[in-house]
Amino acid sequence: MAHFAFLHNLHVHAQYLDRAERLATCLKESVATVSLYAETQASLYARAGAPGRHYLLVEGRSSWLLRFLAVPHCPRLAGVIAIVSDRAGSADRAKLLLAGADVCLPGSALPREMVAALSVLARMERRLAVADQGQQAA
Repeated sequence: MAHFAFLHNLHVHAQYLDRAERLATCLKESVATVSLYAETQASLYARAGAPGRHYLLVEGRSSWLLRFLAVPHCPRLAGVIAIVSDRAGSADRAKLLLAGADVCLPGSALPREMVAALSVLARMERRLAVADQGQQAA
């Protein structure tokens, strides 16, 4: 029986689709639901996908990631993690964060680091929801 460290929906995409499949395979032991974004993007836009929170993990070279993040993505995505496969400098990573990535990890990141980053995003979202409820009650 698998022990899942991340219980939300994860969509994986990469500059090279075979790499997306490898990422999905190495994460499926720790993530309850892993899908390829190329296959689930349309259903997310149609709001016909699985219920719950959805996160995107995308891998590629920094220049490709910037182009990818420049395209509007599904508003149902609760968080985006960029895995930068080239040796991007601080300025490049800052550009990715400003373009819409919530977290940037190096291409050498291990699956446990990716799952930890996903967990941080989910925790931040919960804290924001609690803070928002507190403001509405006041």
